[in-house]
Amino acid sequence: MNQNPFYLRWNKGWIFIFFLEGGIAKIEARGFGISITTNIKKGESPNESADRLIIKEQRMRKSLYYSWIRSIKQ
Repeated sequence: MNQNPFYLRWNKGWIFIFFLEGGIAKIEARGFGISITTNIKKGESPNESADRLIIKEQRMRKSLYYSWIRSIKQ
């Protein structure tokens, strides 16, 4: 059973996995049918990396949604 090691209230629906790949610390977010991965930047905590990763994904999804809405209203 997967357990979410990070509890970020606004990130419900996501599971975060911290791992090392080739000596580089990474974090993977899984949720809503997708899986995205990023490196953890120097001086950044895993929670900050998770926030940065999900915020970027949410902005992209919102942008795509509004782009779609504009295209069907024309």
